[in-house]
Amino acid sequence: MSLYNLQRPKTFDAVFGQDDAVALFKAVLKQPIAERPKVFMLCGTFGCGKTTLATIFARSIGCNPDGMDFHVIDASKDRSIENIRNVTEKMGAFPMSSKAEARVFVFDECHSLLKPAAEALLKKCEDVPPATYIFFCTTEPESMGKALKSRCKIVVINPMTLKALYQNLKYVADNIGLEISDEDLQTIAKNSDNSARVSLQILENYKLNGGNVGKAIAMNAGGGEKLVADTYKLCQAIINKNAGWELAVDFCRVYSGQTEQVRRAILGYLRNCILNSKSKQERTRFTALIECFIEPHFHAQDAGLVYQLACAWDLK
Repeated sequence: MSLYNLQRPKTFDAVFGQDDAVALFKAVLKQPIAERPKVFMLCGTFGCGKTTLATIFARSIGCNPDGMDFHVIDASKDRSIENIRNVTEKMGAFPMSSKAEARVFVFDECHSLLKPAAEALLKKCEDVPPATYIFFCTTEPESMGKALKSRCKIVVINPMTLKALYQNLKYVADNIGLEISDEDLQTIAKNSDNSARVSLQILENYKLNGGNVGKAIAMNAGGGEKLVADTYKLCQAIINKNAGWELAVDFCRVYSGQTEQVRRAILGYLRNCILNSKSKQERTRFTALIECFIEPHFHAQDAGLVYQLACAWDLK
């Protein structure tokens, strides 16, 4: 398991850089159960802690994130009306654990839900079943329907500041017994694109490479501008067929563990190719390439990216 998952905060007091969101959730938990909001929409950038906060809330009401009362639905994959109906049928059932106050349902990447699925959830949000909390997590709140948003308690999760990233990195380093200078911690924080997840990926690289901060950052590529630039070069090679498969192999090694960021960068590049295309033949080819990368690979991870690149590479 990655360092990011192993060192996720388990209490609100262990969360850095999200004071407003933490204060809100603590205030909610102080309310009588009957008066609490039951539906939340957590809005923020990639890797800022949306699902982590939902998980901590679940723990706070006795719902074990590893148990049968906690449900995480990857809406970018399980977004059909059939899958969502299967989930909503479980809402309202009392928790399996006697320690849990309620069941918790987290819809990650909820902006990917198909319209019929979102409408099915809207009905549940209008009249939330007993012993149920619903969390919608999204990087694209503007894509969510007004009707659904109006039934949610909106919680904005801010990008991590350099100070918060440093504090979190130092906290994790102390937890795992890693010796690292303040200077290296600051350097990692500055190269993390304001993301707790990226910062811990770099810290893990640092540990694996014997304390070489430059190599740790290079391995991770910060998940930002360099990743996008390298991805665009790879796309150009796929389109123009002017490089060998070794380029893709090297790319996958460098960006191991960042498969979803890579997939989205590829889709963004190909989208621009379609918009700037000058012929039907070009549009047909770019559309076929996009189809290679439509499905996310949260579960397949690196293997999923290799498979998708191979399909695109060999496309006629």
